[in-house]
Amino acid sequence: MRGRLLYIAGGVLLLNLAFFVVMLLPARSAVSDHAATLQDLQARVRSLRREQREQELVNSLLTGIEQFRTRIPPQGATLAMIRRLTDQARRLQLHVPSIRYQPTDLPEEALVKLAVQMEVDGPYGAIRRFLYELEGLQDPLMIEKLVLTNHRGTDRLTLRLQLAAFFLAESAGQEKGQTIPGRPAQETRNRAKR
Repeated sequence: MRGRLLYIAGGVLLLNLAFFVVMLLPARSAVSDHAATLQDLQARVRSLRREQREQELVNSLLTGIEQFRTRIPPQGATLAMIRRLTDQARRLQLHVPSIRYQPTDLPEEALVKLAVQMEVDGPYGAIRRFLYELEGLQDPLMIEKLVLTNHRGTDRLTLRLQLAAFFLAESAGQEKGQTIPGRPAQETRNRAKR
């Protein structure tokens, strides 16, 4: 009887072992596969969230660029901007001996960069006020270079400015190969008034 019990116990043990091999090992392998799949999915979700944040950032930058571009005046506003600069200097009783400007096409951005070189003479207070008001103008204008020299024995200074302004190219809506009619290449104005 004891031998029989040993056979029964051995058989039950073999059945348990067979059940473990046949049923539990594949289930365990499936759980391991599911865990690996879950980790992959979590990594993809993190990647998609990061891509979504990057896409939202790109969209907000593009929106900002479009809003900025809508504030860029057309190229025809070039002369009006230069007139505002000289009028501003005259209001402050500054002498403007010369203004030179040169437009340069930036076809990739559909813009025109206007390089302006300007010279202004007058007392320090008026020049300081002119610079302050120049920076407050709504024009797309920036100071690239500024040189201030004084006249010995006088209270007058000479301010040489190199400015840059950007305008929408008139050819942006036209087909390539067309020229922009009536666009000046360069203008120099000399004024002898003080």
